[in-house]
Amino acid sequence: MRDRIRYYIQKMMGYVLDKPVFSQKSVIAYSLVKSERYNLKCADESRVYPPFFAHNVNVDSYSYVAKNSNMSNLSIGKFCSIGPNFCCGLGLHPTNGVSTSPMFYSLAKQNGTALCHEDKYQETKHTIIGNDVFIGANVTVIDGVKIGDGAVVGAGAVVVKDIPPYAVAVGVPAKVVKYRFSNEIVSELMEKKWWNDESALSKVEKYFWDIDAFIKSYNNRK
Repeated sequence: MRDRIRYYIQKMMGYVLDKPVFSQKSVIAYSLVKSERYNLKCADESRVYPPFFAHNVNVDSYSYVAKNSNMSNLSIGKFCSIGPNFCCGLGLHPTNGVSTSPMFYSLAKQNGTALCHEDKYQETKHTIIGNDVFIGANVTVIDGVKIGDGAVVGAGAVVVKDIPPYAVAVGVPAKVVKYRFSNEIVSELMEKKWWNDESALSKVEKYFWDIDAFIKSYNNRK
């Protein structure tokens, strides 16, 4: 009897831990099993691993976001790989006013109080992450930034401005340190946009380590 009870407890715990538990109520902290979603659109071929907070987020095909993400007002392209503890769209704060507290410029009542009678500042902006983007662990992306196709963002970076396609950016604030390929190859890849062509996926796999062979093979397609 005891073994049977233990079996059912383990089965229930496995279900809870493997599945996100959605709530429409506000949360003040994350748990290991609780997720919160408001208008999350996730393609069938993509994954957002719990726990997470998602508000007005679109995740396109073949992308994934690792656990402990906090995302708002964000579009993620195809084939993106985003590491754990990813933060994006946490909101903007003015720094040139008398105070930084939103109770003086926002009607949102973040601390429960608002002294203003109108919103004085645009606190949120839509953020765009392109296709085939890799973002390491513990990265924060400021509202309104655009991360270009094929870009790489190193672990722990804070992205405060746009990152060009196929650039590698690291640090706080994130700075471009190099590009993955030459200008000519980047131009070829941006022109082809292989991520929109399902028939090209087998060639990406076949020529994974040989970018020149991939481009040549792509150009020779009938």
